[in-house]
Formats: sequence, structure tokens, C-alpha cells
Amino acid sequence: MISIYERALGEAYSRLHPELQKKFGLTSEARTSIICTGVMEEIWGGKVYMKPFLHLGAQKNITFSERGRNIPFTLENYAYRNAQGQECMAWIRKFQFDPVRNFDATMIYSSKKKGIVDYLGIDQDFVTDIDISVLENGGIRLLSGPLTFSKKGLNLKIPAVFSGTAEAIEWYDEENECFHIHVEVTNGSFGTVFGYKGTFTIEYVTCEDPPAYAKPRREAVVTAV
Repeated sequence: MISIYERALGEAYSRLHPELQKKFGLTSEARTSIICTGVMEEIWGGKVYMKPFLHLGAQKNITFSERGRNIPFTLENYAYRNAQGQECMAWIRKFQFDPVRNFDATMIYSSKKKGIVDYLGIDQDFVTDIDISVLENGGIRLLSGPLTFSKKGLNLKIPAVFSGTAEAIEWYDEENECFHIHVEVTNGSFGTVFGYKGTFTIEYVTCEDPPAYAKPRREAVVTAV
């Protein structure tokens, strides 16, 4: 069994750094989860007038308004199959503010679209396609497409003025034996919604079944692909 990311990248997957191949090679059959621990050197973005929207997004683990430097964080990845048998990858990011802020998502491979689809937040009301590519240094780049609001069978394209584009770049630093992450979410009209950059290390842990918080409260949206 190959991971959803190897399916999406095809032959290009072999150009990823071996440590990234291992990280993005997680499958439900492996019964293994990933616990990343690190520090965000900086978390930035979001003008003052955007804070009410960022607070609202925090209730669904999509955005947060807190900003700062040297913020401890963890990332948990769990590969599992949902009730319909689809291979899923949960991304559970926790930033150690007071209170702790989450930025969560579930990704699947869509045979119809021949690529990754990302369902955002704990209720997965927002959906986007993800374009994946391999960088010259063996890193990986994930770029989101237009957002769609999805709930109870209703799918509405979010107008560009209210939507955002997320770019995430990861690469492995052999000299310091750590991973680097750089993420920025931007809007064409309002600029940077939020961004963060930092470093982390990984622990691979045996996991028979993901914890309840790693799965969405509303799984039906994930199956509608």
C-alpha cells in the first residue's frame, strides 16, 4: 500500500528527501502515527480588522488570532480509513498559546481529481484541492486552490475576495537533523491572513487507532468526493 501523497506525486515522489518520503509515506496499514515537536520561530499576519474573523475560525480549528515568536508547537499525523473505506491523513497542529490553538485538517486522495483534497477544521466546512510538487532541495510544496463551503450536501464556491491561498513548504536539514516548515495563508485583497515558520523533529509511534480528536465531528463531507 502506498500513501495518498505518493499516489498524488507519482514518480516525482522518489525525488523527495528520504526523511520526507518516510514522513509522507504514512498509511493506515502501517499502524504508525507521527508526533512532531518543535518551535515556531515566528507566527505573523492578520490586520486588526481581521481579528473577529480569525476568532470565529478558531472555534472550528481553522484560524487563530494570536501572534508571537518562539512558540512551542506539535503536529500529529494519523493515517486511517473512514467509514466509507477512504484512506485519510489527519493533520492536528497545536500551538502553545494560552489557550492552545489548533489548526487541523484531513486530507484524502481523490481518484476523480487525481490529487489531494484538503478538508479544513474540526467540522470540515471548507474544502480545497492541493497541488503538490517536489523542490530542488528534496523538500515538498503544498499549494491550496479555491475554497468551497460544504455543508449538508450544499457546495458553494467562496468568492476570491473572501477566500485565501495557503502555501506550505517543508524540507529536511541534514546538518541540524531537523525539519523546516514555512506556511503562509494570503488573500488577494487583505494580504497575509497568517503565516508561521519554524523547525521540528519527528517521533514515529505505534498507533492502532487514531484518538477521537484526530477525526472530524462531521465525516460525511469527506466522503463526498
